[in-house]
Amino acid sequence: MDLAHDASLNDDLRDVLRFADTVSQAHFRLSEIVGAVHGDRQLANASRGVLRYLMAAGPRTVPEIATWRATSRQFIQRLVDALAADGLVALKDNPQHQRSRLVAVTRKGRARVSAMVAKEVRLLEQGLLLSGASLAEVRAATSLIQRFTGVIGTLTDDLNSGDSK
Repeated sequence: MDLAHDASLNDDLRDVLRFADTVSQAHFRLSEIVGAVHGDRQLANASRGVLRYLMAAGPRTVPEIATWRATSRQFIQRLVDALAADGLVALKDNPQHQRSRLVAVTRKGRARVSAMVAKEVRLLEQGLLLSGASLAEVRAATSLIQRFTGVIGTLTDDLNSGDSK
């Protein structure tokens, strides 16, 4: 759909859709970089995200990770199983729930994430320099995307609960 010529949309809506499309395109481009730097695109991107989330949030259950990632519990379970087989995460007893174990990053997992981030930072620094963006612009864009992501999450929750307006 060519947004520039869609007469049913006003300029503001067209701009919001362009913004959403641009964020989506940036996500896919960053995923390409992660895949190129670390090998297997899907596993590298998904693993990286889950490991970094667990490092920031602490141990979580598979359903909690799936909710954060907005994906199926089954997908996250397969990913956690692969990460555990590689020794990057460990499953621990959950005092809050007998059957839903906690997934925690191991020392080996922390080392892997640190190595991944070091490689990515070098590429991202090059990209920042090449884009000509200032750190203030990057921070402002980050803030805007975080707010946008929060609004989308709320809308998605409302749609999933059948509470759409």
